[in-house]
Amino acid sequence: MRYWKTIVALILMVLAIIYDWNWFWALIVALGLLNVIVTGEIHFVESIKKKDAPLMYWLMVAVWTVLTALTLLT
Repeated sequence: MRYWKTIVALILMVLAIIYDWNWFWALIVALGLLNVIVTGEIHFVESIKKKDAPLMYWLMVAVWTVLTALTLLT
């Protein structure tokens, strides 16, 4: 099965909505942040590369990190 990770994530998203699992959303964002840091590129409204706009890149990483922490604390 080629897209098994996507299928599992979609099923878990449905379960997270049904069972109100806030921790799941924090996990998804944290995994996304890990990918952002590894690739050096973040996608939100537009693609921002660390090498082209390092201040904006790290600002976005910081905002998403804070949002992840707040989700875990609530």
